[in-house]
Amino acid sequence: MRWQIANYQFCEQQQTLSSSSEMLQLEPLMVELLAYFCRHPNEIISVDQLIDQVWQGRVVTDNAVSRLITKLRRAFADDVRQPKFIATFPKKGYKFVAPVARIDEYDAQSLMPDGAQVTRPETDEKTAEAGWSFLKLPFIAVLLVVILVMVFWQVWQAPQPSARFARALTSMDGNEVFPSFSADGRRMAFMSVKAQRLRLMIKDLHNGNSTEINHPDGLNTGPGDWSKQGDKLVYLAASAQRCEYYIVEIKGLIIGEPRLIHRCPAGSYGKVLFTHNDQRVVFSENAGPGTPYSIYELDLTTQSKRRLNQPDLYLSGNSQFDLHPHNDKLLISSPDKQQWEGFYALDLTTNKLDLLFKQDAYICCGIWDHAGENVILMGEHPAYQLLSYDLAGNNKQVIFSGSRRISLPRRFNNGADYVFLSGDKHTDIQILDLESGEVGSIANDTVDELLATFSTNHQVIGYISMASGKEQVWKYDLASGERRKITAFTDSRHYLDLHWSPDDRYIAGLTFNELHLIDSTTGEISIVDFPQTEIRGVSFKSASELSFSAKEGERWRVYTYHLITHAITAEAPTWSYIQYSANEQNTLWYSVDNRLFYSNARIELSRSEIPGSALLNGRQWNLRKRGEQWFWYSRKDEGQIYRYDGLTNELEVLVGSQTGHFDIQHGALLYTTSSEAQTNLFRTVGE
Repeated sequence: MRWQIANYQFCEQQQTLSSSSEMLQLEPLMVELLAYFCRHPNEIISVDQLIDQVWQGRVVTDNAVSRLITKLRRAFADDVRQPKFIATFPKKGYKFVAPVARIDEYDAQSLMPDGAQVTRPETDEKTAEAGWSFLKLPFIAVLLVVILVMVFWQVWQAPQPSARFARALTSMDGNEVFPSFSADGRRMAFMSVKAQRLRLMIKDLHNGNSTEINHPDGLNTGPGDWSKQGDKLVYLAASAQRCEYYIVEIKGLIIGEPRLIHRCPAGSYGKVLFTHNDQRVVFSENAGPGTPYSIYELDLTTQSKRRLNQPDLYLSGNSQFDLHPHNDKLLISSPDKQQWEGFYALDLTTNKLDLLFKQDAYICCGIWDHAGENVILMGEHPAYQLLSYDLAGNNKQVIFSGSRRISLPRRFNNGADYVFLSGDKHTDIQILDLESGEVGSIANDTVDELLATFSTNHQVIGYISMASGKEQVWKYDLASGERRKITAFTDSRHYLDLHWSPDDRYIAGLTFNELHLIDSTTGEISIVDFPQTEIRGVSFKSASELSFSAKEGERWRVYTYHLITHAITAEAPTWSYIQYSANEQNTLWYSVDNRLFYSNARIELSRSEIPGSALLNGRQWNLRKRGEQWFWYSRKDEGQIYRYDGLTNELEVLVGSQTGHFDIQHGALLYTTSSEAQTNLFRTVGE
């Protein structure tokens, strides 16, 4: 529901309050209070009524009501002595005196900040894979992606945040990310992502003017970082064929000529930060696509480069780091072999590396707080909070709690507040009839539904839904259209893949470091007794055998878990991955020397039209064989699912999809689509 309140626009769904000059993100309880006022304008409402309707009868004091009224007044900049929005009637209650009108959901553009757009609700879309990407950035190798529905009761029970709302710093037609602030706090550098193009922008936060760093040769630019004097910016300029770091002098919004300081390997897309010495920078690079990142320091005077002491490399390696606000010390966020996220302090002077703490959670990208005495993180996936931990990982405090997804926090220059990326996104499940071309909807709520997979008998679809506020496994009956939640998880686990057993008794669920067997009737789970590590390519070899691949030294090897005996055996070292199928002619074999075979006869793939290297998409199967037809997902052109017919030699695009997970059974294709409103940079506003 949207409301026009004097010169403000209030959106209950996005939990924002907007004027022509700014957008504020409100706490969930403030939204409940304001929504109740909008529905009862010019009525004196008692404290008891508010407790009953807003707090829903929970035991709270009159002071709690008064504090929330005060917060709402501040959001409107309302004067309690001459109120234009909320008037107090002693011993009677409160009256909302501002003019209020309900707005049509699809006609609400006029009072957004300059350049902002209201995105109409979509019903067809999807999110994120394990690669952690909040944005779909084809040129950035590691980003975090996150989404959560905060349940009202959970928010009320949580520690109260120190920031009451967040103010939008950007409102461009695109996605904004990776902010950096000049020493005086007046200018902000940030990346703007639009139409597969990455641009580095400079914005004057006082007057709203902005300019773009137009790099020669049309390279994508960003992220960047200001020097401590605030007169230079160091940044990345890259394409699939080039990777270079530059420094440019900036006076106001006047940009000088860029100076090349380092060439990185083609296909490497990293980040760069000045140290507290403007003649030294730290940056990340890898050996090319698919290889882990390492952190280096570059002396701009001598052009000498050194690899810094850092955690061992797993997954994408050490791409996420933050400079201490006062000392030459890095905070490095890095996964370990078990897929636990570790937070390390590296002294740039002594090159001494210390582990601070680890968390077995789907999180990323810690930064120092303003004092450099705590670590700031976004909450565990899906994240709607900014959290603070001490350097031992204890004393958890809520810094900010909002209504939209939060990612990639940064410090703001006022020594108190933080800036983060925030936007709305959800994914829906679609089904395509491969014969008729008709598309139907399996799940299209305003929350994430993903990882849809057919049962072996093709009567039921298993999938993940966030409808209850946490990831749960649901079933959809194709005949009746009935949906049923079969799990009741209370933790914040995150699944990357789902597969039915051939007898439809179990659903295998892959997390970041574990394999779960979920009873498809009762929802009870058991955990496969295998060391926590990165696991890929799950499939059922039979109703009593589950297959998967894990690292053995520097190579991948196939293992089989026996459901009855609970034993685990290693398959022949010839194979890195095996994708089993109920029809043995569709089983795929991938060798340690990167050759693809199919069927139990192990016939080597010879058709150049079929991308054998596309066997996996992250940790999920990406290439499927169904008789003479082959299916795979490609990221080009914003994501498409292809079909190649070996009999007719025809290659066709079946559907567009922003995410790679799909499943095929009996002439039907399950896939997901994504609905994403533009993401902006928000700054918390303290009490």
